[in-house]
Amino acid sequence: MKINRYKLTVTFVTSLLGTQPQKDVATEYLTSKVTSENGTLPADEMATLPEELERGTTAFHKFDGKPILYDYMVKGFVKEAGSVFNGLHGVKNLRSKLDNLVFFEPRQIELHSPFDTAPSFCERPLRAMTAQGPRTALARSEELPAGTWFTCDVNVYDGPISEIMLNDLFSYGRKKGMGQWRNGSHGQFEFMLVSDK
Repeated sequence: MKINRYKLTVTFVTSLLGTQPQKDVATEYLTSKVTSENGTLPADEMATLPEELERGTTAFHKFDGKPILYDYMVKGFVKEAGSVFNGLHGVKNLRSKLDNLVFFEPRQIELHSPFDTAPSFCERPLRAMTAQGPRTALARSEELPAGTWFTCDVNVYDGPISEIMLNDLFSYGRKKGMGQWRNGSHGQFEFMLVSDK
């Protein structure tokens, strides 16, 4: 079966926030999700989790000390866009088709920050309406500045997902973004998608 290949470059126009809890919190969560069907924790993800952070802080996975995204975060963005724009170019069940036909490589995608700046921190209040009334908590995340970028490969099995459609879906990133606090305008990006024939 034919695979159409593209090179994707994403440049964040607003700061990008980390999404991963520190190692002890993530280990507890992932361990609770292990079933007899899969039997193992994702070792590569466990090895790149942040350690020794202030309680409640989320951060970036890091490989050799450098922040990374995993391929599933980029795919998650595309699937979310597919849900929002279901029926785009006449394609029904778009999210499912994107899930099954579009793949990103490598698995660990290095984030390049301008001037090799280290992540800073973004603190903000979280508000929620609970049965006991309104509640407020403080959230804290590692933050990479606007201008941070990455590049990866996009492999698309031949079918209903066209280059025009991919461009339309990635255009949503200028408004919605990736990472935490997207509704606060974080993680918005511009992109370039080039066919790799």
